[in-house]
Amino acid sequence: MRETSLRATAAAGADVVLLAAAYLHVPSRRLRALVRGQERDLAEWVAQDSARKVAHARHEAKAALQRLHKFGARLVTIASPEYPAGLHELDDPPPFLCVRGVLPQGGLGIVGSRTPPEDAASFAREFAAACKMPVVSGLAVGVDAAAHHGALDAGAPTLAYVGTGIGVTYPAEHRALEEEIVRRGGAVAGERLPEEPVTKWALVHRDRLQAAHAEAIVLIASEIDGGAMQTLRFAQKLGRPRFTLDAQGGSHYAGNAQARADGAIPLPFDVEAALKVLRANLRSR
Repeated sequence: MRETSLRATAAAGADVVLLAAAYLHVPSRRLRALVRGQERDLAEWVAQDSARKVAHARHEAKAALQRLHKFGARLVTIASPEYPAGLHELDDPPPFLCVRGVLPQGGLGIVGSRTPPEDAASFAREFAAACKMPVVSGLAVGVDAAAHHGALDAGAPTLAYVGTGIGVTYPAEHRALEEEIVRRGGAVAGERLPEEPVTKWALVHRDRLQAAHAEAIVLIASEIDGGAMQTLRFAQKLGRPRFTLDAQGGSHYAGNAQARADGAIPLPFDVEAALKVLRANLRSR
């Protein structure tokens, strides 16, 4: 019991040092090295008492860990076995994630427009419910929400990567959805510090996490300049299989046409037929 308590205390101390370094704006590559025990000088500097800004950063880090605990969240560092395997393939994997809930390994990324046609949103929900895989998306309105709800309909875990700090829900009206995801065995995760507000940069940056975590990405419907197109670009760079609903009809599907031109595999606008195409292509890899 005493040994377990000592290990927990040491881990908490390491988390304080890591978060304090993050509050001091230490670059991610050095934070990753810090987690791996390769930055002893940095660790000693953050632990010292002489510099006022360092002491303030440690205070911020301790308060942040308390807030994470209040939200039922924790740090998952790049050295943890719980850290999603796919994220290691990124050029810039997050040194840590702030996580609420249970992280599924792998899964199917389902992404798309915040303002999809009604039949596309319905397809996303039905497809997510029927795919028999954890569903990875981004908690946004539209396709993301439909995908999360579909997984919940089927009793499957779903993971939301977010562009905010834990403790801030974006959009705010999805607070109940966030709670349901966690309560039903899924997770909400992000690389932002606790309670950091959303930014456009953060939303784009989180798209790479969805692409890296998932075994494949499915684009339901997107405008040509939609945020979901970023996820597909990251997926292409990572060599993830990319699929897109083979649909026509105005600007809402302009991104789908571009995805097909870039090599994404078209899926029929029929859930059972689309699942057959998806499974056949994933089995052949």
